[in-house]
Amino acid sequence: MCERLANQGLRVIVAGLDMDFMGKPFGPMPQLLAIADYITKVHAICMHCGDLANHSFRTVPDNALIMLGEKESYIPLCRGCFVAAMEKQPTVG
Repeated sequence: MCERLANQGLRVIVAGLDMDFMGKPFGPMPQLLAIADYITKVHAICMHCGDLANHSFRTVPDNALIMLGEKESYIPLCRGCFVAAMEKQPTVG
């Protein structure tokens, strides 16, 4: 639908997470990123080191791919802190 609208000359704006809580490509976002004319990524600040964060780290034990939550369930982490935190967690899946 996004591509069809863009092909008709309409400006299409899409917002969403590009990775899931495990750091894997999420839903339709990889395809949308591939066909986008312009991409603007917005980053939070890593809760551990203060660098730019590009990962949403899940802090509660739940393996569901989609889980609604805010500060009680997720924290923003940079790549290095995300990898370190994932290595400390039991295997998810």
